[in-house]
Amino acid sequence: MIEFQHVSKKYGDGFTAIKDLNLTIQDDELLVLIGPSGCGKTTTMKMINRLIEPSGGKILIDGEDISKKNPVQLRRNIGYVIQQIGLMPHMTIRENVGLVPKLKKWDEKKYVDKVDELIAMVGLDPKEVGERYPGELSGGQQQRIGVIRALAAEPEVILMDEPFSALDPISREQLQDELSRLHQELKKTIVFVTHDMDEAIKIGDRICLMKSGEIVQLDKPEVILRHPANEFVRTFIGEERLQDTAVLPNLETFMIPPVTALPTRGLAEALKFMRHKRVDHLVIEDRNKKYYGVVNIWDMRRAYADENLTLKDIIQKDYPTISVDDTPEKALQMVNESRTGFIPVLDRDEVVRGIINRSSIVNYVASQFPVEEGAAENENLLE
Repeated sequence: MIEFQHVSKKYGDGFTAIKDLNLTIQDDELLVLIGPSGCGKTTTMKMINRLIEPSGGKILIDGEDISKKNPVQLRRNIGYVIQQIGLMPHMTIRENVGLVPKLKKWDEKKYVDKVDELIAMVGLDPKEVGERYPGELSGGQQQRIGVIRALAAEPEVILMDEPFSALDPISREQLQDELSRLHQELKKTIVFVTHDMDEAIKIGDRICLMKSGEIVQLDKPEVILRHPANEFVRTFIGEERLQDTAVLPNLETFMIPPVTALPTRGLAEALKFMRHKRVDHLVIEDRNKKYYGVVNIWDMRRAYADENLTLKDIIQKDYPTISVDDTPEKALQMVNESRTGFIPVLDRDEVVRGIINRSSIVNYVASQFPVEEGAAENENLLE
């Protein structure tokens, strides 16, 4: 656990970078520090390994005041990944990854296998890259090595200062995924500085949004997206991200009229009707529109030879339905889990109000975004 207790940082010119900061970072948490330039996020992170010394207050790691620790020894027990990577160009990849364990005077036998294991863990072949030099690797590969070098000495705390910001979008996304996977697997405490809100939302267990040396909002990404603390947070998040988390409309917004039939209809007549409507299911209701069940075209074809049968004889009465008062989230889940891809919607009197299918969901989602000229229309997935 990392604790900031009334921490401040002032510079000689009178500028206060950090103002009375109180912050607790839990064990095994990935905390993202984010905010505009000059907000104090990098200063906050660098005070953890004493690259910057606070002007006041205390910083504790596992209950110990870090100001009482030797700075060099402290840093060797804290992993550090930066944008510039900082690999030693004259050392091989294996030598780079094993550098901190070597400086800590570990027995080479203890970490030599660990080095290859870490290289493989980030999707690189130790036999292929182990004896190569940093200049022979791509930027994304070098950054992967930078990440695992911070892990080699098995630190409990890892600091990451905008490590992926110089990479192309594809490499950056791959490394974000890799970091999330490693964090889940290795259970380290990670403090990650970024200026990219999408990155923060994707990787963070919690996000600490800062402004002018103070915490404006500290919470899980879901909470910040749904409940921004003030207008500054809303503006920093961006309206497009807030719109993505808007509450879904009521269930009727997704509904489309069902193709229905009476239970007394004969199979030949019903089959012709289904072909005309281009559907593979009928919702069966009585003359008062009360729900009976569902008939699918495959059951109808199997029973078709018997001229005495009606839809009532082959109806599926246990077909799942949803109440018009239920939530859109439940409807989306039911449609996704449905074999046939649609769900009848009933009111409290068991009257059929409509159906929700994959097509109606796609059409609603498409209506919320501008359609590019020439874009193909979505196909009706029910038909």
